[in-house]
Amino acid sequence: MFLSFSALMMLILGAPAFALAQSPARVGVLVQEMERAQSQAIKGLGEGLKQLGYQERKNLFFETRNVKGNRAALQPAAGELLARNVTVIFTTGTSATRAAMAATREIPIVFIHPGDPIAAGLVKSTGEHEKNLTGVAAYSASMTEQRLVLFKEIFPELRKILVFYDANNTFSRSNFAVTEAAAKKSGLQVVGYGIKSSDELKTTLASLRAEPGSALFQIADDLFESEPEFIFTAAREKKLPTMFNEEAWAIRGALAAYGPSYVEMGRQGARLVDKIIKGEKPASLPIERASKFDLTLNYRTANFIGFHFSPAMLKKADKVIR
Repeated sequence: MFLSFSALMMLILGAPAFALAQSPARVGVLVQEMERAQSQAIKGLGEGLKQLGYQERKNLFFETRNVKGNRAALQPAAGELLARNVTVIFTTGTSATRAAMAATREIPIVFIHPGDPIAAGLVKSTGEHEKNLTGVAAYSASMTEQRLVLFKEIFPELRKILVFYDANNTFSRSNFAVTEAAAKKSGLQVVGYGIKSSDELKTTLASLRAEPGSALFQIADDLFESEPEFIFTAAREKKLPTMFNEEAWAIRGALAAYGPSYVEMGRQGARLVDKIIKGEKPASLPIERASKFDLTLNYRTANFIGFHFSPAMLKKADKVIR
């Protein structure tokens, strides 16, 4: 049984102890697809607005547009939100944010972004951005060194990381360079695989021989991330430990993941939305950094590949999938 977005938000928002004495706000939500990151961010948005005293259908209305993976539909969907006279648009990711920015230079936009909005071309700097734009970003590449440190704690025998990236993508090549530098500081060897297609990814990964002390380390890359089932199946078969950058990947089969809490990012976004509703201008609200990162461990994957988490790591984890 699936709940409508409005029903979901009603459950999240519930009935707060107080309501703001103001005209009802209309919040537009624009997403390219409703995967875990998006649903968690929206959950955080609802929880945050509830804590701030909003109640749906009393002083708050939601308009949502989920284009279900159809990137070309984002621009028309943004136009639909404008036609509904939304007070502010809440977006997740680069494509949805760009679509909203192209649709309006007046209606405030609050984005949630997993990476660096400067590198993605959304803003010039955290303090210099479009007058109607602000948001929360995780700057995932800047957490690469911390992910490697955690991976060495999880897997003390780690000596070599295997990294796949799209050789045709400038952003991916930059992420790989960041990873190389971070690995060098951590005393790790890096073997990079610059791939240009899904077929090349599959062929290269299938031919890999897992050596003692080696592991698969993921960096943000659309091409690599387009084949999760194949990657996790191959890694299990090769008994290859894996470290990814978001909880959703651990849920799907990665041994470990360390990344932003999208629920908390949504709550941060809610506070920005609230300030805008109350009259503050997005241009005066600097881009915020994600305030919480979570370590997720997959106990089932560990059992399958014969890996053992130390009691200390299991205690340190924010979430353990059993």
